[in-house]
Amino acid sequence: MVDYIRNAWYAMAYSSEVGATPFARKLFSKQVVVFRRGDGAPAVLDNRCPHKSAPLSMGTLVDGTIECPYHGLRYDTAGVCVHIPGQPQIPAAARVRSYPTLERYGLIWIWPGDPALADASAIPQFRHFDEPGWTTFHGPYLTFPSGIGNIVENLVDPAHTTFVHARTIGGKDAADVPLTTEQSGDTITTGRWIENSEPVPVMKKYGPFRGKVDRWQQYQFAVPNVSLVDMGAIDAGAERSEQNRDRQYRTFSYATLTPETDRSTHYFWMVIRNFAIGDAVVSGEMTTAYVATFDEDRDLLREIQTLQDEGEARPLSLAIDAATVRLRRQLERRIAAERSGSGLQPSG
Repeated sequence: MVDYIRNAWYAMAYSSEVGATPFARKLFSKQVVVFRRGDGAPAVLDNRCPHKSAPLSMGTLVDGTIECPYHGLRYDTAGVCVHIPGQPQIPAAARVRSYPTLERYGLIWIWPGDPALADASAIPQFRHFDEPGWTTFHGPYLTFPSGIGNIVENLVDPAHTTFVHARTIGGKDAADVPLTTEQSGDTITTGRWIENSEPVPVMKKYGPFRGKVDRWQQYQFAVPNVSLVDMGAIDAGAERSEQNRDRQYRTFSYATLTPETDRSTHYFWMVIRNFAIGDAVVSGEMTTAYVATFDEDRDLLREIQTLQDEGEARPLSLAIDAATVRLRRQLERRIAAERSGSGLQPSG
């Protein structure tokens, strides 16, 4: 059994997936159901009626409650049964687990750990989301046929882009540029600048460049499950201030990961960009390109998972693995803290 950090916010659905009917999804090898209250706010419960184990997701919404499809028991957003047909007395055991839930950045998040520790500020800030001069598009829902550990390591590994993503975001001129790695609490950042280089394919297509560029790849991961890839370019030799980097080609690609099972992972993602503002055609083209990039990762990670299932060998450590080593240590620290009952919260 894989150990997970549970005192954290995990995305369970895009906001657009949840409407007027209950919606189920498996998280941590267990099904939950999300539905919207009368005021539109989401609520999440375990997807099993305690009476006969019927899935509540097959039920209906009645006056802000969810009604079991089997015998009509109704549960409020706290998971308490408030109605049993033909029986005025409601047993204390007639309840299902509820989860702290919130909606932010076009995602519905739940806290699967100790409810007393749920703190909305623990969700990292998504830079420039809904700000003037920037456009956000959410990707289609994806699952990866691999455990979350393999995927989070992939997300702090810029070195793989040269080889895995040669057709999309990679560039051979980056292969020999060393990486720098930093850590601040639960956030690990690794990346590099590739100077005086050709724009990669996606930058050639959407960027304003006429010659060579200085481009950057910065991979940031907030333990346990939120990734940011800050990628962009400026004209070669231009000033590298944040203001200037925001002015030419820049994308913030966010992904938040949630275990489905020990060997499969939900992958929710969005891209925030500073060009083609409000252009749905460009968003559609970029969605296709990003999905192609993710498919390259998925194909490789699926095979890695298969080989690991045969028996995991001791991994070889290279200089490019500095961020991976830090990530593993931080994950182990958080898991150990939860095991000890210290209720360790994310650090800044």
